Amino acid sequence: MRPSRGLRARAALGAAAGVLIATLVAGIALAVATEVEARADLAIPLILAAVLGAPLAAGLAAGLIGRDVRALRQVQRSTEGLLSAEGPEPFPRAGGPEVRDLSMAIADTTEALQAESRALEHDHARLETVLASMTDGVVIVETDNTVSLVNQAAADMLDVRARMEGQASLADALRDNDLVELIRAPTSAEQPAARLLSVGATEREVHAIAVPLGLPGLRQRLVLLRDLTDLRQTETVRRDFVANVSHELRTPLSALRALVETLQDGAADDPASRAEFLHGIEVEVERMSQMIAELLDLARIESGMADLELSAVDLNQIVAPAADRLRAQAARHELTLEVAAHADPLPVHADPDRTARVVMSLIHNAIKFTPPSGSIRVTTHQSDVDAVVSVSDTGAGLALDELDRVFERFYKSDPSRSGAGAGLGLSIARHTVRQHGGRIWAESPGLGHGATFSVALPLSQPARQFQTPLRQR
Repeated sequence: MRPSRGLRARAALGAAAGVLIATLVAGIALAVATEVEARADLAIPLILAAVLGAPLAAGLAAGLIGRDVRALRQVQRSTEGLLSAEGPEPFPRAGGPEVRDLSMAIADTTEALQAESRALEHDHARLETVLASMTDGVVIVETDNTVSLVNQAAADMLDVRARMEGQASLADALRDNDLVELIRAPTSAEQPAARLLSVGATEREVHAIAVPLGLPGLRQRLVLLRDLTDLRQTETVRRDFVANVSHELRTPLSALRALVETLQDGAADDPASRAEFLHGIEVEVERMSQMIAELLDLARIESGMADLELSAVDLNQIVAPAADRLRAQAARHELTLEVAAHADPLPVHADPDRTARVVMSLIHNAIKFTPPSGSIRVTTHQSDVDAVVSVSDTGAGLALDELDRVFERFYKSDPSRSGAGAGLGLSIARHTVRQHGGRIWAESPGLGHGATFSVALPLSQPARQFQTPLRQR
């Protein structure tokens, strides 16, 4: 039976019972007040009054509360609709005063709760957006040592699953023993627990801070994670850079001091010796000037201040003249320099001057590390959507672990060769190629078996796969 029908039935039953009781009481009272002979005459009217009055009273009671019942039914539907997807029906303003007051109270309460719910949803959405966009990791640990929140940054640092809701144990959620120990350590608002961690899963250097969260007795904790890996690498690069610059400058400066002191000790009086030492001073000064120019050029490229003057050019027309400019130097080192250009044009969108410098840097590097009677071969070809220039030599070659390091600043595969330059040419070449949206890499069968340096630049327009042989120069 529905609640509204039950309410009507109980009201009708109560009204009928009231009539019957009232009739019974009236009959008893009349029986006591009248003579015995008159009681029989009163019994029939009382019975008829009870039989007819009870149903009439029940019907009248049910009818009187029917409006309230319908209003209560509407209140019930509206209340049940709060949890439905369609939303609640309007709360009724009908029925008796009590029902109307009840309906209005529920409606006001519902509206206040809905407004608060919308505010909470808005705040929750904003919190999720903030936590998801943060570069620092955030972890919330509950009183029972379970993790209820891990934002995306923390998940990436720890190589775990990001979670905005739900709970998991510390070990399952974070999977880092050092971090778990830090979280379990006693903390206070005045003295938070902090530690530098090395996360084995991601090989990241992370600075973690655990502070109390919420009420003091709850022992909730907020853990903040900051990734220091890039900062540490930057500091390492800076230290290496300063050390390398100091070393590279110390060598020519020491040579200059020795030459000047020798001249001061009397060599300046001998014209032949003076000319020799002055030439040595000129060579060392030129070496320092070249290194400073390369450093400035590299700094401009890395800072984005070196603008490219791009134009549509044929890569073949850049490579051949660049090789010709170093042909005499190769001959002085008793080396054979050969250029094999692709038979068809290789159109690229590039800065001709800077691209030529990259090619010359690769050829110059090959000349430095190729012994006399060796050979250097420069080729151009098409590979998929790239135009590629490769410089191969029969020189010292590279070990496997050097193939990427040769493009680092000041790196030298053979540090004993002090006259081999400052080690900036290949680094400048790499940055220049990246500015063009291209790639540069090194290949070598091993030490003593030569090396090949290649540069790939995107073709400026689709080109068919040429199968024609290379044209020898």
